[in-house]
Amino acid sequence: MFTTLRWTPIHEETLLMRARKTAIFTTIGCAAALGLTGPVAAAEAVPTISAPASRTGFGPITITGTAPAGATVELYESAYIFNDFYPSPDFVNGDFVTATANSSGSYTLTRLLDSGFRFYVKANGIESARISVALGIIPTMTMNATNGTVDISVGADPAQPGLDVHIQRGDTGGWTDVAGGVTSDPSAVFTTTLTGQGTGTRTYRAVIDADRDNNLLAGQTTAVSLNVGGGSGGGTGGGISPTPTPTPTPTPTPTPTAPAPKTGDVLFSKIVYNSPGTDTGSNTSLNAEYVQLTNKTKATINLKGWTVRDAAGHVYTITADQRVGAGKTLYVHTGKGTNGRPNSGHRYWNRTGYVWNNGGDTAYLRTGSGKSIDSCKWAAGTGTTSC
Repeated sequence: MFTTLRWTPIHEETLLMRARKTAIFTTIGCAAALGLTGPVAAAEAVPTISAPASRTGFGPITITGTAPAGATVELYESAYIFNDFYPSPDFVNGDFVTATANSSGSYTLTRLLDSGFRFYVKANGIESARISVALGIIPTMTMNATNGTVDISVGADPAQPGLDVHIQRGDTGGWTDVAGGVTSDPSAVFTTTLTGQGTGTRTYRAVIDADRDNNLLAGQTTAVSLNVGGGSGGGTGGGISPTPTPTPTPTPTPTPTAPAPKTGDVLFSKIVYNSPGTDTGSNTSLNAEYVQLTNKTKATINLKGWTVRDAAGHVYTITADQRVGAGKTLYVHTGKGTNGRPNSGHRYWNRTGYVWNNGGDTAYLRTGSGKSIDSCKWAAGTGTTSC
């Protein structure tokens, strides 16, 4: 004799619910058996972070959020393309960017944005969610026309090389691409010459495509109309300016030759020879080891060809144009990265090991011709020296 067995499916959610209830009952029973009847300690609050989805052009953004009252809130950042977070350096005061949550648990931070970036904060060792902020490109265009030939120069804000540029002419029925290229390295400028533009008034604009790798948003100039034939004329267009009236081409002023740099013109203003935390050898840790060079003169100095070296003979050479304005600073990080990120004041040695000795070392700065400009010597200490 056979007995028919009826199978009734039990949903996975029911099984999980039973498992949770069993775990709860078991925990309560154990707590009661042990006489632990007090309340369970509340979990540490997870900090929050909020920022605008984007801003247009280089400049600051305000980051806000919540954290436990009185907690120190540390900002971490990464260029959008790398997704490699590190403590946000405080380029004005040194050290890293932090804030203190007020009595209501709110905090506010300010950060300059020169490309798309990713951020999170940490409070009491607990990390917030990660966010990203895009940056809108503001192109600017300058044009000069003579007898059917138009010279065009397009700049970009932020000043990023490698951005795709289109020069468009307004024709019947819309806009037509008449030239294109990319912004140059390191000046982030695209130049071109249009020939055979005829006579009379023509209208042009510049468009810069979005750069998804760096989370940069597309931008375009206002339309610029100018007489392309029968003489000379000029005009400019900006990303947020109204269409300008044509203006005559100014006569360029000769640029005086800059004097040769001398000892003390650029100084080691700060060296972090022992990056914060344990020396893990990670790229983040390597980049937290850096030298800071400051131009002490009242003129811009191009450091192309200059070298930074340690007592053991490790040498970093600045191989491309690197202009440092009066009173401005250049950071040379030990680890890997892209020169000019997060802004033009940063360069990377691209090493996989530390350079500067924690127990004592000497840093040397020389021009491309080998002239000594500055040196900084230290013994074992706090990990940072101001020379």
